[in-house]
Amino acid sequence: MAIVFNCPHCNHLYRLPDALAGKRATCKNADCRKVIVIPQPRPATVPPSIAELGGIVPESNGKDHTPTPKIPTDVEAAALAALSDTPKEEATAAAGQAIPVTCPHCGHQWTEPAAKAGKNTLCPNPECRQRIKVPLPKKAEPPQDWRQGNIAGPTLAKQNFEQPEDVMNAEAKIVGKEAWQKGGGAEQDLEPVPLSRRIFFALLIGVPLIGLAAGAVYLWRSGKTHQEERVIQDAIKEYEQVGSNEVTPAEAPVFAAVLQLAAGEWALREEGVDKAKALQTALTHFAKARDELRQAAPKDDSKRPTAAERSAVACELALATLSLGGTDEQVKEKTRIRWVPEAAANRPLRINEKVDTVHGELQRTLQLLQGADFDLKAALARRLTRELVKQGQAELAAGVPVMLFTEPEQPEAKAIVALEIFRADRGAVKARQIADELKAQLAGGAGGRNPTPAMAVTLWLVLGVEKPPPVVAPPPANPAQQMSDGTRLAYVGLYVLQDKPKEALDLAARSVGPAGQPGAAAAGQLRALALYAEWAPDPAPAFDLAVGIVTRPAKKGETQAIPLFTVYRLAQLAAAAGKAEPAKQLADSLADDGLKAWAKGEAVRLTATPENKAPREATAAELPDDPKKLRAGHAWACLWIVRHNVRLSGDKGKEMKMVNLWPKGAIHPFGTAGIALGLQDR
Repeated sequence: MAIVFNCPHCNHLYRLPDALAGKRATCKNADCRKVIVIPQPRPATVPPSIAELGGIVPESNGKDHTPTPKIPTDVEAAALAALSDTPKEEATAAAGQAIPVTCPHCGHQWTEPAAKAGKNTLCPNPECRQRIKVPLPKKAEPPQDWRQGNIAGPTLAKQNFEQPEDVMNAEAKIVGKEAWQKGGGAEQDLEPVPLSRRIFFALLIGVPLIGLAAGAVYLWRSGKTHQEERVIQDAIKEYEQVGSNEVTPAEAPVFAAVLQLAAGEWALREEGVDKAKALQTALTHFAKARDELRQAAPKDDSKRPTAAERSAVACELALATLSLGGTDEQVKEKTRIRWVPEAAANRPLRINEKVDTVHGELQRTLQLLQGADFDLKAALARRLTRELVKQGQAELAAGVPVMLFTEPEQPEAKAIVALEIFRADRGAVKARQIADELKAQLAGGAGGRNPTPAMAVTLWLVLGVEKPPPVVAPPPANPAQQMSDGTRLAYVGLYVLQDKPKEALDLAARSVGPAGQPGAAAAGQLRALALYAEWAPDPAPAFDLAVGIVTRPAKKGETQAIPLFTVYRLAQLAAAAGKAEPAKQLADSLADDGLKAWAKGEAVRLTATPENKAPREATAAELPDDPKKLRAGHAWACLWIVRHNVRLSGDKGKEMKMVNLWPKGAIHPFGTAGIALGLQDR
């Protein structure tokens, strides 16, 4: 007997064995393919035949001897075979089906027997006839049987893919902060970590990292410092081996002194670890610079062409010496030296005990200027006092006149120092103390001293000292009357300190000299203008007047005495004030070639400030074509050109190209030294 029924979805007719009753299957209609349940067979009065049962043999149940149908074991396979879209005959024929072939050369399509798979054949297209290979047929996949473990369950078994809405997914995911707070996780009380434990873990991680970083910085700085130190040493070696032979014998020690001065400044600012060693290196370089200048000492100023520039270099060395002084802590660490002699724990110094002090180093340097022009020493005393007062060393400044000036010059020198102390601090006790000492010393008048202590008069008047000695007279009311240089200088200084710049400038510009002779007033005018430029808030008018004096052609029978170092100081002040043109004109008016070159080198130095962001050209050094005409000022200018440019750019290679264009041996070492100092300035 068979089950005859129609598909409830598409009405397709089925005739199936009774053994498949209740099974689920898929409709074989291609337009339907829906799941159906095979219905139960309808009861019949006539027992089904063996053929209708699909070859099932009846068997007794052992009780009532009623025949029991024997159900095939592979019921599902039978159901699937019954509902299969492919007849058994078609499946058998499929094994011997032909292989479709497409010619890759001409695109012709045909079929080949399965037996020729993988073999060569010729394209049947008569226009092609290319040899091609018959493709291999795809291997049939083995049947999927859930009882063999190929699939999770029977093919038609219901899959539980749907997830109920009220069931949480068991997969582990990261929970967001907002979900954590909404879910109540944030309400749980966590035990706080003690501060000591946090610090412990921070130190455990941080200390090694800090140590590694410090070590890396140390190695980097050490390598950088060593490289720059080698540059300085190579520069000195190059000059000693080559440069000293390219300049004149008189100039050679002055060049060497300038290079040692630069090396001492670099060593003192070295960023290496051993600061004590750096200090001793700086002291050595400064000592060598002094030795070189001693070799350049003129035996006869009229025959020695380097006398003026040697004195100018000695001034810069004296100022550099002040950088050796430091605080008590620095002295204890041996990175700086004491300002004045003082033994440890205030004990007296032992015999032959040597203690390095700024006082001692400065004294040895100032000895180089014995016999130098008073105007040069006066300008240096002002500069030294200003720097020492900034360091709180007014007492040491008060000792400069004794170290630098001769005994007849000391009253005026003391007044110069006292006025600089007063300008820095108008209530300074030291300034009044010096004024009182000078009043007692000069009670009998100037006594024919040279120079006249005009600055002492300025000091007494500005401090209001009662009944000062009659050293100089007040200026005459009539501008045409004769006036001494001392009177002019004393009252120009007084008017500037009293904030009367117009009166001071008018007095300085008076053309009447001590004897009323034409041109005799030039020296007094220039000294008064230099003092005005030192102290006035706006020194520019003094430079214009000074240029007019030095460039004015002398009239017939007129003798115009131009003080060399006063004009040099005016050129320095003009450069420092940013007045490049007056500075150049004043420098060009100097009769001494060495001092002229040094004045122009100083103009480069004084304009190479951190505020000046404009690089300097190599032509600013004004190098002569003849190496024998090179002066120390040319080397000084080259050093500062490179130093300024490297400080701005930090590009060592770029500046080295310019340095390599300069004369080897004579100028080249100063360029490389400038590179090292410029990198240090950054």
